[in-house]
Amino acid sequence: MDLRDVAGELYAAAPGDFIAKRNAAAADADRPTAQQIKALRKPSASASAINALVRDEPDLVGDVLEIGARMRDAFASRDRAEIRSLTQERQRLLQRATEGLDLSPAVQREVEETLQAAVIDPAAAAAVRSGMLVRALESTGLEQVDVSEAVALPVEIEDFPAPTPGRRRKVAQEAAAQRAESSDADAAASTGEEPSAEPAESPSERRERERRVRAAEKTLERARGDAESVDDELDETVDRRGDLEAERERLQRLLQRTMDDLTETRSAERELRHRLSDAQRAVREAEKALREARDD
Repeated sequence: MDLRDVAGELYAAAPGDFIAKRNAAAADADRPTAQQIKALRKPSASASAINALVRDEPDLVGDVLEIGARMRDAFASRDRAEIRSLTQERQRLLQRATEGLDLSPAVQREVEETLQAAVIDPAAAAAVRSGMLVRALESTGLEQVDVSEAVALPVEIEDFPAPTPGRRRKVAQEAAAQRAESSDADAAASTGEEPSAEPAESPSERRERERRVRAAEKTLERARGDAESVDDELDETVDRRGDLEAERERLQRLLQRTMDDLTETRSAERELRHRLSDAQRAVREAEKALREARDD
């Protein structure tokens, strides 16, 4: 009996059937495997909803997770138009994934936060894809999500490393050089002629040409230094903006949870005040009955 197969069946079951199915599976297994099966935790309501979504809507969940990889590539290449487009597409997919689940507001928020974490973080994406979540996930966007206690069994985390700014510049420069060489070769091939020899230049012309070359090289060196400095500053700014946007989303979710909790607390307070009034009235009536009984 394979533990992963058993876990897959258990986390595919309805939450109310989990314990009974786990006990039945453990009863049919050898002792070491039975102990491992009994250690499998019952999923929370939000984790169960996500596990069901992974099974029932695999294409939709795949689209949601694939957006995460594309967004990481877009941020790595600083493609602003692609980032904006993917952000809008991400919101549409998250809305489609969570609509119609018939969950309480609190559980709905946890589902949304988990899918949002899966879009941002490869570790969270792997955990969601496993279909064996035991609790919800949340990402700040600042560090990798720890999924060790959030999934029933270990999952393989896919890594999507982003190229460094220096590597991006090197690739761009190499590509530009290759395009220039290709263009020169195509031009020579189209005419079928060898480059004509330059006429002999005088010493003064040569010195002037060398002076212009040195001046142009210095100008180019300064321009490249300025461009690299701005490029590095832009990378830092883009990264910082991404961190701030993730933090803003986390704070917005926290504010919404706090407002919902406040509303529930106010409702509970009103209910308790009504119950206290009824209890105090009952005390007064009981005291009155006691006095009347003593008088009799």
